[in-house]
Amino acid sequence: MSSDVPLLPGSDEARRWAADELAKKVYQDAKPTFVQSVLDWVQQTLADFVHGLGSPSGNVALLLLVTVAIAVVVATVLIIRPRLNPGRRKESAIFDGAQALSAAGHRELAAAAVERGEWESAVTETFRAIVRSGEERGVCAAAPGRTAAEVTGELARAFALHAPALTNSATIFNAVKYGHEEATRSMYQELAATDAALTAVKPHYDDALAAL
Repeated sequence: MSSDVPLLPGSDEARRWAADELAKKVYQDAKPTFVQSVLDWVQQTLADFVHGLGSPSGNVALLLLVTVAIAVVVATVLIIRPRLNPGRRKESAIFDGAQALSAAGHRELAAAAVERGEWESAVTETFRAIVRSGEERGVCAAAPGRTAAEVTGELARAFALHAPALTNSATIFNAVKYGHEEATRSMYQELAATDAALTAVKPHYDDALAAL
């Protein structure tokens, strides 16, 4: 037999191929239960086909089944992956909706949330006020498409003394907005204090930080 003829995998190797393919990062980034359910389906389907498929033609059918199964998984993940992970898709979004509010507008929303005891809204709106205030003062560029850490890093160049507070503000915002951590009054108070401190001082660009 010519050495150019491709070798067909056995049933165990075919199952291993499917498992290895599904272990790749693109599938693991999707919802874990989804990946596991697909893997279970592939393994069960292969097991059903393995019995009685010992001939070369049977191996061809098995290989075809694995190929089709993987193609279905790839197509499914690409189509529904964003729906499985909405937080990942919007992870960099600081502002919601199409309406752009001023820093004062976000502070008003935060104050109203405090009155209602809605600490998540109070925290997120106060952080947005910090970012919007920086934009209005020409300290940082517009935020769309940028992460909270990137924006606060830029603000820290103009407010070097408040860099630790800005970093912590971004951490709190991400934890509450995207990490599903429960917001608290103390979180809001910390962000509000940072907002007030930045508002009270003029931007000062430290030469070392500006060179970064």
